[in-house]
Amino acid sequence: MNIAAAARASGLTSKTIRYYEDIGLVAPQRGPNGYRHFSPADVHRLRFLSRARRLDFSLQDCRDLLMLN
Repeated sequence: MNIAAAARASGLTSKTIRYYEDIGLVAPQRGPNGYRHFSPADVHRLRFLSRARRLDFSLQDCRDLLMLN
């Protein structure tokens, strides 16, 4: 799925998803055209990040929790 669909599915904005990609919290595949392709696992990770941030976990806390997976 593309970034707009991933944003709708995760409850995050496209801008937030791009930021999370920039800081290494999510790493979607890139197609031959350079567009991001989000797998179901990527969307699951984005949903987790959305919930964790709403619960006031810091980005570092989120990174640490994702490392446990």
